[in-house]
Parts: sequence; C-alpha cells; structure tokens
Amino acid sequence: METFIKREDGFTLLEVMIVITVMTIILSFSFFTLTSFWALMQKNMFLNQLQSDLYYAHAYALNRQETINFRFTRITQQYEAASKDSNKMIIQRKLPAAINIDRETNLSSFTITPDGNVSNFGTMILNVKGKKVKITFYIGRGRFLIEEE
Repeated sequence: METFIKREDGFTLLEVMIVITVMTIILSFSFFTLTSFWALMQKNMFLNQLQSDLYYAHAYALNRQETINFRFTRITQQYEAASKDSNKMIIQRKLPAAINIDRETNLSSFTITPDGNVSNFGTMILNVKGKKVKITFYIGRGRFLIEEE
C-alpha cells in the first residue's frame, strides 16, 4: 500500500510582506502618473470645449444673422457668449479650478458680427498649472490660434 505524504507548503509571513511592499510601491507610482495624466486630459478637454464654443458662437452669428458678444471674466473665472440682439445667453462656462485667466491678457471681450467678422483682436492668456496657453484672436473672419508655451 502506498502512503501519501500530505505536504502543507505555503508562503511565509516574510514572503507575503515583501510582495505587499512591492505592490504598494508599484501602485503608488501609478497613482502619481494617473494624477498628472488627469490634469493633462482636463486641460485638453477644456481647450477643445473652448474651441468648439468659439466655432459655435461664430456659426450662430452667421446662421441667425445676430451680433454675439463673447466675454472672458477674470473675477468669476468664466466665459460666456450672448446675443446682443435678443439678449439670449448662448454659452456660459466656468473655467476648471486648475485653469486661470492671466493678468497679462489684453482681450477680455469681442463681438462677432452677423457677417462673421470679429470686432477686436488680441491675446487671451490662460495659466494651466504654471504653464501659459495663448489664444490669439485675429481681426477679420474670426480666426484664432491656440498655442502652448
């Protein structure tokens, strides 16, 4: 008759503690990577949303033949677009907490005419976690350029 020897192999407490320590270190590095990734995504999503809102205000003015006032407010950290003719608020958005309007900004508002022209030109500067993002508005057909420094 054969006898089976029952072996009870397992992990020692020391081995378990080493594995837990290594996993904790790996997870803590991934957490810091995710927070910086989230900040980058938030900035990109905001700039895409701002770009879409600018295009929408321009299209709205052309389509409805109305004058649109587009205004950036540094005190309340928001931007808004309103129809000058019908006093209707078209767009109103707050800036994310990590994004602020810089004091060096020389353009706080501009008007989009019914034919699509922009009344003022200048540069809007945003601070995004210590980095500057310049939005340059050109006079004429409502063109703008977003640059990151």
